[in-house]
Formats: sequence, C-alpha cells, structure tokens
Amino acid sequence: MINELREKTNRQYNIDFEKAQKLTDKTYKVKCVNGNCFIIKKTELYTSEKYEFLKSLGIDNVLYPIENNNNRFVSNDNGKLYYVMNYIDNKLEYREIKANKLKEELMKLHFNTSFKKELSVKNSRKKMEDIYEYLQYKFNVIEVFIRSVEARPFDEYSIIILKNYHYILDAKKIMAEYQKKLIKHIKEGKSVNYSFVHNNPKLSHIVEKGGNNYLISLEKSKVGIPSLDIVKLYLQVEDIDIDKKEFIMDYFNRYDDEFYFDYFCFFVLFYYIKGIIVNDKDYVSSQSFLYAASAIKKFINTFNLLEK
Repeated sequence: MINELREKTNRQYNIDFEKAQKLTDKTYKVKCVNGNCFIIKKTELYTSEKYEFLKSLGIDNVLYPIENNNNRFVSNDNGKLYYVMNYIDNKLEYREIKANKLKEELMKLHFNTSFKKELSVKNSRKKMEDIYEYLQYKFNVIEVFIRSVEARPFDEYSIIILKNYHYILDAKKIMAEYQKKLIKHIKEGKSVNYSFVHNNPKLSHIVEKGGNNYLISLEKSKVGIPSLDIVKLYLQVEDIDIDKKEFIMDYFNRYDDEFYFDYFCFFVLFYYIKGIIVNDKDYVSSQSFLYAASAIKKFINTFNLLEK
C-alpha cells in the first residue's frame, strides 16, 4: 500500500516521500527527505468540484488541497479518488478556544456563500413528511419500551428511566410545535438564506496556519440551510464548559428571522431522539435513554423552550 501511495504522489504531484504513517482508514501522513510533510486522503466523488466552487468565490478560510499536475484538487487513479494537502499540526488548545474558532469560521463560510432561495414545497415537504413518519415510529418504540419497564419488577434501571421519561415527552411536544412552524414556512414557499455548509464540523476540522484559521475535511459539505452546521456544532460542544446559550445565540442573533433558530431547535432534538437505542431493558438501552433524556433536559432549559 505504501509503495502504491508513493508511486501515485510521485506521478501526480512530483512528491517523493520516505515515510508514511496511517492516521485513519482514509488518511496517511507522509514525510519527504527534505522534511516536508503532507496528508494523503482518500475522498469521494464531487470533492474536487466543491473546492473549485469555493475557490471561484474567493473563500479564504478553507484549506485547499494541493493541485496535481493536471491542475485538479483531486486525483483519480483507476477510479480511486484522493487528494494531497500540506500537513499542519493540529496543535493542542483548550476545547473552548477551538469551539469558538470553529464557530467563527463557519460563520464566515456561511455569510460569504449566502444566497436567497425559496423553500421547495415539493422537496422540503417530502423531507418533513419522512421525518414525521420516522418520529412517529421512534416515539412509539420508546413508549413500548417504557410500558415494558413498568410491567416488570423494578430494578436499578427502572425508576430512573421512568423518572426521566417526561423529558422525552417534552421533546415530543416541542418538536411538534416547531415542525408545524417549519411546514408553514414550506407551504408558503418562504425565501430563506442558503449557504455552503461544512456538514461535519468537528473540533479536529479546524487548523491554524500563519495566524489564520482554516476549515478542513469538506467531503460531506453541501449547499443547505446554514443552521444545519450549528446543529452539529452544538452536538460537538455540548459537554464543553461554556455558556451554550451565549455561544449559540451569538450566531442566530445575526439573523432577523426566527426560522433559522426554529430549524436549529427542531433538529437538535431530532438527533437526540434518533440516537436513542431501544433493544430491551439492558445496560446499553438504559444508558442511551438516560443520556438522551439528560441532554434534552439541558437543551430545553438552556434555551427556555418550554416557556416559548
């Protein structure tokens, strides 16, 4: 595999490395004789087009792959796609600092690629209907789980599960209200901001070079509602000791439309409910249920969603 990588990079980039270290299933760090280090990463279809699109807009807070000898960001070797980037050490920082840097760079990406577009009645409504059907199924499964807990002799899990069930019901109630609002916007063909969204914002996906911060790993990126990135960012930072409300509202206060915050609240709760594992009253299911209930409680209280 290493010899194959060396041959590819030599042919496509005129890079000849002497050492290679596997970082993930898709990523290698390589070091050349002169000491220069690079990242070689397997990638997916359309990655090159995404980077080219951002480059054409002059987006400067994204770390771009090195162009190959054909002036392309992504190389294709017998159907296997990969790109090469300069290696930047993801230096150790407090997670609170990384979180704020990531939020700032997502903001720049969103606002610098923003454009107005009407919500598609056909596509958006179909998506919401699919989500509604899934939630109906998932809440039914959870209810059956609760009934099974009630029907059995109480043990170490039973009481704490039953005591926390009302947080799941609170989420169900709140989500129903937000879903009504979102469907109303869809039916009206509301004009909203779309942006290029990272779609996989993690603290490891921001690096610093020359005093500037750059987003990396854009394989899952797409054009969509910018709130989606903030949903996934919140899920990344939920365990970090920061003022979550101030951290999140710093982003949404820049919009004069509650649609974006409504979208955020609905989908944060959606991901919590989706993540609940319900097999039986065993350790895995119990811990999954209790984690989701606790996270939902904190989220609802942080943003005063029941009061709203």
